[in-house]
Amino acid sequence: MQKMLVQAILISAALGFIISAYSTYSHYSASTETFCDFGATVSCSVVNKSIYSEIVGIPVAIIGMAGYLLIGALVLAKTSWKWPFAASVLGLVFSGYLTWIEIFALQTYCILCLASQFLMLAITIFSGILYTNEHNPPDRL
Repeated sequence: MQKMLVQAILISAALGFIISAYSTYSHYSASTETFCDFGATVSCSVVNKSIYSEIVGIPVAIIGMAGYLLIGALVLAKTSWKWPFAASVLGLVFSGYLTWIEIFALQTYCILCLASQFLMLAITIFSGILYTNEHNPPDRL
């Protein structure tokens, strides 16, 4: 089971990196529409080009790329599971904050952002299981 969870984390981190990379491209693109624009309430472009899409001049999508890269590197380096778990919890909290902005400030949803949040949630759950098992190995039959 551990091997499957590790693979799931690495695949999720890779997909999250790709989504964040596309969101970064969209952020800098001169185009005003992307494939995931479906109207006023579901629009990646609105979210990626809003005043909330940067923190001190850095696009949040680049922060996402760095987060997914860090998680993947921690897993591949075979560190204690507390580090990938801690990084994913931070990523999930940050993603939750960004989703709060989508809902209450922008009143627009970004499908790519929500997919990224789902991936970070999966990474958090999987790394949390591995962290728990690292300190409390399951009983063997």
